[in-house]
Amino acid sequence: RIPRSANLKTGKDKFLDNYFLSTNPGVKLTDFVVENEDVDTLPLLQSFSFTRPTGGSGDYRYFTLNMFSGLEKNQFIAQTRISDVFFGANQFYYISGSFTLPDNYSFDVLPENIKMITPDTSIIATRRMNVAGNELGALVTVEFKKPVFTPEEYPDMMEFYKKLFDMLNEQIVIKKK
Repeated sequence: RIPRSANLKTGKDKFLDNYFLSTNPGVKLTDFVVENEDVDTLPLLQSFSFTRPTGGSGDYRYFTLNMFSGLEKNQFIAQTRISDVFFGANQFYYISGSFTLPDNYSFDVLPENIKMITPDTSIIATRRMNVAGNELGALVTVEFKKPVFTPEEYPDMMEFYKKLFDMLNEQIVIKKK
């Protein structure tokens, strides 16, 4: 909320470019709405519709849910850490999406629903997906129950982050009917 709220004040076009368009080439956004921009005790909600070309091979196409989360790049890849990881506050990511396929495509392979928890239960991540016809409903949550992780906790955190990013970037495969 804090960095995005500050960036939103620089203008809608710059905000969209910083958080959505620059990391997702080819995306076209419409119907962008921000809620709770001026209420710092509530989450900053951002919603929009989008279209995006998908990768593919032959009759198969694929895409990932991890397009607009702010979690596009794993920053914890170093094997060792000598200082605390400080997030500034507890964090909660709630990412929901509804994906509609063209009539000539169907879902082929979906990642499994999953829940991951660090050994000390300080980070919890879940992914839930449901298909109805040509629509996919998806929900991803990531909760950090504490803002500081010590160097001694870093190995568990680093391993969790690796699995988290594997989960976030898992491909959804669709095929031509």
